[in-house]
Amino acid sequence: MIPLLPRLRIASRVVVAAVACVVSAAPLVAQGTLLPVDDVAYTYIDALQARGLLRELPIIERPYTVGAIRSAVAAVRRREDAATWSRWLAAIEQAVEKYAPDGDGLTVGVGVYGVAQTSGRRDLMRADDRTALAPGFTGRFTFQAGAFTAAMRAFGDRRLRDDPDFIGRKDRVISGRTEDAYLAGHWKYGTVQIGRIARSWGLPNMLGLQLSQAPYTYDHLYGRLGTQKLHLSSIIARLDDDFTTFDPANINRAQRWFSAHRLGFQLGRFDIGLTESLVYGGSGQPFDLGLSNPVSILALSQYAENKQFNIAFGLDALYRAPKGMLLGGQVLIDDFQIDDCPLCVEPPSVGVALSAEGVPLAGGTRLFANYVRVTNLTYRTERRWERFVYADVGLGQWASDFDEVRLGVDIGPVLPLPLRGYVAYRRQGEGDILQPFPDRSQWATWPGFLQGTVINTARVGVSGALRLGPGLELHGDVGINRVANAGRVVGRTVDGVEGRIRLAWEPRRRLRLKFD
Repeated sequence: MIPLLPRLRIASRVVVAAVACVVSAAPLVAQGTLLPVDDVAYTYIDALQARGLLRELPIIERPYTVGAIRSAVAAVRRREDAATWSRWLAAIEQAVEKYAPDGDGLTVGVGVYGVAQTSGRRDLMRADDRTALAPGFTGRFTFQAGAFTAAMRAFGDRRLRDDPDFIGRKDRVISGRTEDAYLAGHWKYGTVQIGRIARSWGLPNMLGLQLSQAPYTYDHLYGRLGTQKLHLSSIIARLDDDFTTFDPANINRAQRWFSAHRLGFQLGRFDIGLTESLVYGGSGQPFDLGLSNPVSILALSQYAENKQFNIAFGLDALYRAPKGMLLGGQVLIDDFQIDDCPLCVEPPSVGVALSAEGVPLAGGTRLFANYVRVTNLTYRTERRWERFVYADVGLGQWASDFDEVRLGVDIGPVLPLPLRGYVAYRRQGEGDILQPFPDRSQWATWPGFLQGTVINTARVGVSGALRLGPGLELHGDVGINRVANAGRVVGRTVDGVEGRIRLAWEPRRRLRLKFD
């Protein structure tokens, strides 16, 4: 039998050799800087994907790397009809260039912008009355070295002072935060990222049911193994602390953790994903490695190892139909009954999303439609700290106990900008992620969907983005809302123009330092 010390030396050499083999044998993937999901380039990317282009990029998992975007754009430019899309392709190239110019080294840039808005809330279907004209500035740096990237983006923005979802200081002249800050390594068959950046596992132009960009960014560890055809993605995050009860007098706090993994694969024209995610914690709850194992069935820990957490299962499927159409569906199951306990049956906790993008119309115009429904008790349990939220904002959808349908037209390349005109209708019940879970004695009669007075919101709007010139970008969403039962007052109707327009300028001249 080999003594302990030699065995450890042998094991360490095996690990080092394996890592060295992966790093040296796998081709390095340069330009691994991530393009933030709030960049205007995604408006152009969405429009092209709805027309059958840029399909090398994953549809459901975002953000994309700058290198992947450039490769996909280059593939379109080799097509015979590339001239049709030249303005949109150029806009994407110019947008990503500010995050990662070609070549390794350090790049530092600054920019300014202004936001005109009628609502402090980012979700305009739930618009409030905090009208503002707010200036802001942003600063970023990218350090690229082969397969490795370090990046940071911070901003100061008066708009944050009006956003109820922002939990930072609002009593200063201007508020600010670090939106992106991460270290990343990218190889042919693997990716590791640690830090903060917004992520989404959702259908086109929709928030994901389990993971989306709805909350402000939070620090996490992300890993991906495989290729676009077959891969495993995993996330581990330390969420913000929460009170252990809804009683304001109770000052006990619970530590909270989030873990999720997704197996994605392609079968012919279908992209399919299976997801398992959970939130766990408690007073003094440490990190549990067993609940973050990306290749384990985490649900079994609840029954085989007597662990408590709020677990959700997801299935998404996207069909890449002929003529560029994208037809998709996503299902979330947050709770289901398998125990023999007649008195423990909760109302269903589920979410459903359906999407159709790129349905051909005349003149290159495309039709789109989507629908989402989340039942009353989805995302929460009897234990307050197990809610699927970060800073009281849903990790997936903004809210629960609602459904929304959206139908519109995506204007084609006859315009220099992708433009979407739409009509939307939402029903919002009184069920809320932030509300206490009902007592067990109420489960049998608790409404599963659209509890209490329902707010009905209809909206007609137009959204789009435009690269106006070197470093100058315009992004907006403007429309008219009609809200019935506004403020949950039966019979009260409120009409108004609700929108947000952002104009940003970042000089193309930046500090650029290379290794040689």
